Amino acid sequence: MAVFKKALTDTDVKRRFSFPDGCLPALPPFRGCHAIELQVKDETGILWNFACTIRSGMTPKLVIVSGWIQFARSKELQIGDVVLFYREDDRVTGAHYKIEVKKGGRYSYWGTLQD
Repeated sequence: MAVFKKALTDTDVKRRFSFPDGCLPALPPFRGCHAIELQVKDETGILWNFACTIRSGMTPKLVIVSGWIQFARSKELQIGDVVLFYREDDRVTGAHYKIEVKKGGRYSYWGTLQD
């Protein structure tokens, strides 16, 4: 199931990825911690390890603080590229996460998300 799609900003491409509001329930529980390790598989089958944290402030923000820049560089991400994030639940092994990048107006074999 697709959790979200997001057009990348300058900060997303160069520094860190900020999740759209409302994504927290789709991620593994933080269980009182401020950070979690999130494993996400890309469309080529590569498993990426992202460290996610909740930034405090007036409006808490969920961000990927490590692992993202390596991903962005390997995919040659640009401002305006679209990232699609999926969660698939398995009764035996739990939740699995996938990430897809839309460049040049094309989606990968994982399917499309209606605009």
